[in-house]
Amino acid sequence: MAWHISGKTTELCSCKLMCPCWLGPDNEPDQGWCAGAFGFDIERGESDGVDLGSTRVALTAEWPGNFFHGNGTARLYLDESASAEQRRELEAIFGGKKGGMFEAVFGGVISEWLPARTAKVEIGWGDSPTLRVDDIAKVQLAPLNDEAGNETRVTGAVGLGALQVESMHLANAKGSRWSDPDLRAWDGDSGSLQSFDWRA
Repeated sequence: MAWHISGKTTELCSCKLMCPCWLGPDNEPDQGWCAGAFGFDIERGESDGVDLGSTRVALTAEWPGNFFHGNGTARLYLDESASAEQRRELEAIFGGKKGGMFEAVFGGVISEWLPARTAKVEIGWGDSPTLRVDDIAKVQLAPLNDEAGNETRVTGAVGLGALQVESMHLANAKGSRWSDPDLRAWDGDSGSLQSFDWRA
């Protein structure tokens, strides 16, 4: 059951800047419902003897209200460049089947997991981070900084604590879109960038 992954992630939300669900269960999403997506760029990782370094996973989910109220539907996209063994371990970790944060958090807010898909998951960094998943998702983030170039960061939010992330760098995601045929299609204006280090 033991696993450990660390790296960087992009986040996209259907709300305007910023997603109110990060701030706790008492806040209502802009449109009443919430849809979000993450792109996980795993720099280092291992699960029961399988090396997970240099792999990528995307996750999307939608909820009828605030994330914390649950009853969500989710899907994982496992990068096609990963081996079958790596994809098996990644699906188990991110689907909450191997304990840790994913089981604790997503086990409480996701009521239906759609079948995972093998897809081309591309994540780019630099000044304008990007996430692309086949023809399903096209995400471009413009990180927010002040006039001196300091990153606009959020710390101490309830959602960050739940996901065991110390802080997030806010980003504008205007023009980004997610369109899985089995889920609601949505545009995303709200984005963030984070680092993660998770284990179980």
